[in-house]
Amino acid sequence: MVLAWVAVGPRASGSQNGGSPVAAITAAPTPTPVPTPTPTAPPLPACSIADVPAVHNQPSDWAKTLLDTTYMLDSSYEPSDLVPVSQAGIGGTGSVRSLVVPDLAELFKAAKADGLTLKVNSAYRTFKEQGDTFAALKKSQGNEYALASAARAGHSEHQLGTAIDFGGAGGTWLAAHAWEYGFIGSYPDHFSPDFTCYKAEAWHYRYFGRATAAAIRDSGLSAREWLWINAR
Repeated sequence: MVLAWVAVGPRASGSQNGGSPVAAITAAPTPTPVPTPTPTAPPLPACSIADVPAVHNQPSDWAKTLLDTTYMLDSSYEPSDLVPVSQAGIGGTGSVRSLVVPDLAELFKAAKADGLTLKVNSAYRTFKEQGDTFAALKKSQGNEYALASAARAGHSEHQLGTAIDFGGAGGTWLAAHAWEYGFIGSYPDHFSPDFTCYKAEAWHYRYFGRATAAAIRDSGLSAREWLWINAR
């Protein structure tokens, strides 16, 4: 403790007759220790509307590519190993990268064993196709609605060839089990739109592979947060 001398007047010293000031001893406050900063990951970027090239923007980076309202792929990005989703034995239309097929087939079989028949409503989309999708929504619903509900060209996970919009009555099942087969919901209700930049989409899943999907699930983070921290 550090001691300091302070002069105090009659009121402070308790004098009732206006006597001369007296010296009193008071304790100077002990400085509060300043904690040493702990290094952390850079804060998650805001959901701003921009066109910044994704950090990991090659087809070989499929499990690390962060896409949102800011980060994007260019128009030339197109995986060379696209195959029809029918190769996984699942109904619907569209193509996915061949590396998705084995786990997609197992996902479909597991859901069917539990009495659910899943199908693919949408899978790979080109840069142009996504642009057309966004433009149509903007024309019918307005720009603000479109920005909150759909990715602009280059910003869609569908361009990776590893994202699927599932159909069928399997929303609850997918939320509970999709990660076991390498799929993570990109825009779940409890994270959207604050941490995902888009409205919730219970049908949209992205394939990461089983190990990475388990890590994302165990982290308690959205896929976007996990990628920002772990795939920079």
